[in-house]
Amino acid sequence: MRKQWLLLVVVSIMLVGCSAKRHEPITAKNFVATVNILEPSLSFFTPQGEPLATWHLDKAYTGATLVEDTVILYGFGLDKAVAYSLATGEKKYELKTGTGVTNIYYNTKQAKIYIANGDTNRVHMYSLTGEPLKQLQVGNYPMSMLIHDDELFVINYKDTILQVLDANTLIEKRSFAIDKSANGLIVPDNTNELWLGGHGEGVRPNADVKRYNLQTGELLGKLEMPLMPIEFAQHNEEIYVVSHGRNTVYAVKPDGTALWKQDVGANPFAIATVGDTIFVAGYDDHKLYAIQDGTITKALDVQKGPFKLLVRED
Repeated sequence: MRKQWLLLVVVSIMLVGCSAKRHEPITAKNFVATVNILEPSLSFFTPQGEPLATWHLDKAYTGATLVEDTVILYGFGLDKAVAYSLATGEKKYELKTGTGVTNIYYNTKQAKIYIANGDTNRVHMYSLTGEPLKQLQVGNYPMSMLIHDDELFVINYKDTILQVLDANTLIEKRSFAIDKSANGLIVPDNTNELWLGGHGEGVRPNADVKRYNLQTGELLGKLEMPLMPIEFAQHNEEIYVVSHGRNTVYAVKPDGTALWKQDVGANPFAIATVGDTIFVAGYDDHKLYAIQDGTITKALDVQKGPFKLLVRED
């Protein structure tokens, strides 16, 4: 009887351990999710703002990236990134990244995973199954990344250089000068421009979005968007910019013409669109805001510290 009891205890412990690695499946084709870092978790919602599920996480993840039907979780202080299946909630594989991961980026055309590391100052490229492919030494503290026309644009946050790499080989093609502490970038549709946001440095916070020539790096102009515009999204002919220093979302046309602005949340860091709805994460008030036509339509409760947004949309 004692042996049977011990066997049951061991099996129970094993089952608890296994179940802790499985999350509620996410079967919805379209969703928006917040990556919460003060209370490590993912909060999933429908595009209409209805709650789908909450994944409670056991490690200090600071970000996540969607890779097809997989979500990859990473943390600056963690030496591994972990990939989970959305369809089953189960862990698929781990990436031995080492500590210092600042961003993981995925682009469907290349079908590759790009990882920026602020400790080693390298950009790594992986296959969709987690196989390491290539890596390149870049500037100081690579973070924001974007692919456009088979080119990977990399902002070095603690440096004054943006590097443009071949997205398939990671060979550097060109670079140009930018402000230190730049963060967030977008190539507006049907333009030859690259827009950059940023925090600013020291006692001089950044108050504008800078527009550069996509090929030459020439500074074409600035759009005043105080204070600290750091993240972008686009839907049709409107570009949205979130400025976390003044809790404001700005909407402009690709030529820079102002459309509207809306105060939103407390210390917003992330912005994304699903259809014609704009979603903004309020880091300090733990809310996910939905905006339509420049007006807040919903304020959804999430776990503490929503820092990034994930969107899946047909």
